Amino acid sequence: MSRPKRISDEAVLDAAIRVMMRTGPADFTLAEAGREAGVSAATLLQRFGDKQGLIVRALTRDVAQFVARLQEAPLTRSREAVLDLFWLVTPDTDDAEAFADQLPWLREDFRHPELNRLSREMFTALRAAVAVRLPPLRVAPETAARLLEAQWQGAMNQWGFFQEGRLPDYVARALNEWFDALEAAAA
Repeated sequence: MSRPKRISDEAVLDAAIRVMMRTGPADFTLAEAGREAGVSAATLLQRFGDKQGLIVRALTRDVAQFVARLQEAPLTRSREAVLDLFWLVTPDTDDAEAFADQLPWLREDFRHPELNRLSREMFTALRAAVAVRLPPLRVAPETAARLLEAQWQGAMNQWGFFQEGRLPDYVARALNEWFDALEAAAA
């Protein structure tokens, strides 16, 4: 008979995500994830099979939580509702170095089929959430949502280079400028 779990899988996965956000893939270890969760590396192997299994399960949980946050956001059609949605999903930081430490995970998302699928699921959900909250525009909502997501991604990258203020403020300014440009073109 197996021993009852003192620490739930969910708590372990949340701890793994915290470690992943502090480290790159090369520095992410089962030992560090175990320390953060309060379990041994052997326990992680027993529960999740291997390091990659833990990563996939942790990111699967993280994406599910991301999608749930999107679904819980007020369903209002306005510029402000869209900006609020992006505010919700933009890291609240002014530490460009810590933000850059997460970029090696992006490489893993591009290369690893399961991580790539999870990223596509996350961004598809974001685009859908944005599309239903957009005010009336002269462009299809799906197109506008895709372009806004690209603006959001680009603004986060720009912030990493220019490091002007807090990341969410920089992103909000860039998205407001996107709306302003679209409205000016329509006038």
